[in-house]
Amino acid sequence: MTKSIRVYILFLLLIVLANCGFQPIYKATDSSLNISDYSIKYKNDPGYIIKNKIQEMFNYSSSDSVYIIDLHTQQRDIPLIINTNGTVSKYRVEIIMYFDVYENDTDNKIYNDVVRGFAEYLVQTSEIQTSEKHKQAIEIATQESIQMMSTKIQSNIFQSQ
Repeated sequence: MTKSIRVYILFLLLIVLANCGFQPIYKATDSSLNISDYSIKYKNDPGYIIKNKIQEMFNYSSSDSVYIIDLHTQQRDIPLIINTNGTVSKYRVEIIMYFDVYENDTDNKIYNDVVRGFAEYLVQTSEIQTSEKHKQAIEIATQESIQMMSTKIQSNIFQSQ
């Protein structure tokens, strides 16, 4: 009798927890980001790889956009593992994005913040392979930064409405 009660309680608990309506706050989805609402203006030259990753998610410069994002990016390559002979065998790539969000019509600043994205890569035996791993790490760190930035912007805009 107690075993059937335990199974019943477990089944009831699973149903209640599965239907509680929980949604993560910082989840970036394609449906939450309407790219036609934003255009990007750069305060500095972010570099080819970073710029291409940003252009994948946002319109580069759209005159009919609702919001303008002024973006300043920094890239850091931080050595993580240094061998006894002084060579580095593992790096961390850090992409830092400082951004200001303005309304396109009125030029009112509505939000500003900083986001960071990280990725790590191992130094390979070939310089070509190491360069490819470095590019992949930059793309991953940039993607992480962009997702966090878009989520923060969306959250702030929805809270202010």
